[in-house]
Amino acid sequence: MLPFIDLHCDTLYRTVSYPERFFASGAAVSTHVFHSGLLESRCTLQCFAFFTDLCESHDQPPLSSVQKQYDCFRHILSKAEKSMMQIKTRSDLAACLRQNKTGALLTLEESCLGSEPAALLSDLYSLGVRIATLTWDYSTILAGSAANAAPSPEGFASAYTAPLLKSATADTGLTPHGFSFLEEAEHLGIIIDVSHLSDRGFFDVATHSKKPFLASHSNARSVRDVPRNLSDDMLRILGNRGGLTGLCFHEPFLASSPCSAGNISEALIRHVKHILSIAGSDILALGTDFDGTPGNRIIPDVTKLFRLEDLLKKAGLTGSQIEKIFYKNALRFFRENLP
Repeated sequence: MLPFIDLHCDTLYRTVSYPERFFASGAAVSTHVFHSGLLESRCTLQCFAFFTDLCESHDQPPLSSVQKQYDCFRHILSKAEKSMMQIKTRSDLAACLRQNKTGALLTLEESCLGSEPAALLSDLYSLGVRIATLTWDYSTILAGSAANAAPSPEGFASAYTAPLLKSATADTGLTPHGFSFLEEAEHLGIIIDVSHLSDRGFFDVATHSKKPFLASHSNARSVRDVPRNLSDDMLRILGNRGGLTGLCFHEPFLASSPCSAGNISEALIRHVKHILSIAGSDILALGTDFDGTPGNRIIPDVTKLFRLEDLLKKAGLTGSQIEKIFYKNALRFFRENLP
């Protein structure tokens, strides 16, 4: 089985109340990403997201959720210090590869954690956050969201909660707060992630960013027409800018429902082939969204990633193309864009 790099998982959110779950084995395993699975599947680098659902933050500041997940992350690394290490810089990545360890890189899924989100970036950078989505499913004072979901009013009753853009539409892009966030993130060395961002927000980032950016877990809209996937124009821009998109395993982003396991296998191949045909072989990586979704019937956890390798081989992709998808494209991107 090939080694792999995964641009997105929500495992910290799933294990935050009981970090020992990450070290479960056998029948006790209840997460898609777990310690023995990462080792078994030859993981080179796993990106771990700090995920915050602002609807769950009505009784505590959103930053408290990040702090709890960071404490969980530190516990995991402390217990797994012989096999895992945190990646903050290019030199960390080089050391990790030399030592044959699994790298762990922190990302942010939902960046509107206060009334002045850009002002929080320095502290988040100090924790090791190196990738940040501007939004999750809610349009906030940073930008419009692809989902533009309407939260329950009681979820946002607290003064702790970051302000929303209650009048946001599908055409809402980055706000003045969003442009300030983009500028400060690039200044610090935090990579902008456009997954979950509105279409207008994507093109705002593409126009105003000075560095490569990525979509950590988004597929091809021409194959499955949902707002969370990327249009062909978006894919071309990402490819031309040296960016990445991570193949997301969430079934509703792959194919329409209801569908069989066979349909999911076929959909994975269609997304891969389409993205490569539109933007070339250097854009596609893995962005599983493990532990952020109910799961994928074909690839239910990290130990089953070999099934994707087998599917791609049967579909006629070359060894070089498959290696790029599994780890080489992401490795190139991080070598070029980490501090």
